[in-house]
Amino acid sequence: DAPAPRPVNLEMLRADLNSEQPATAALAALLAFHAVRISQLRELRLTDIRDGRLHVADQIIPLAPAVQTRVRAWLDHRQKTWPNTPNPHMFIHVRNAITTRPVTSWWIRHQLGTAGQHIRTDRILDEAHATGGDIRQLIDLFGLSVDGANRYVATVTTVRSSPTPASR
Repeated sequence: DAPAPRPVNLEMLRADLNSEQPATAALAALLAFHAVRISQLRELRLTDIRDGRLHVADQIIPLAPAVQTRVRAWLDHRQKTWPNTPNPHMFIHVRNAITTRPVTSWWIRHQLGTAGQHIRTDRILDEAHATGGDIRQLIDLFGLSVDGANRYVATVTTVRSSPTPASR
């Protein structure tokens, strides 16, 4: 069995969300609010966000206002920095701006103060607790498999069955 997911370091996450680096803030927001997969972040194209919605895989995700603000700031920065780039991907940097290749997972990892997968995991964990372990909701919201969703549901069950401080 895989170990239960652990909560993320909130100070580091807040620092990423409020970063002066627009790419960092946008990446952190997409992970923290919507638990977008790292592979999806790498492959995101400019056309995948339209009308305040993110279109990834078979999902259409209405973006939270805080995410929209950070993504807009990143896109403004991207346009000012690389106005003539042929790269159709949302996230680019100095080396891939002259190509059509996506960023790497390494690049994403180095933009964030904490592991992107850890941020994603924490978001799903939070939703599992907020819904009382509603497996269907986790599958629908995050595109998880039943086994993947069960990993998060198990944490809710464990917390519920743990003795409360008053009963010890």
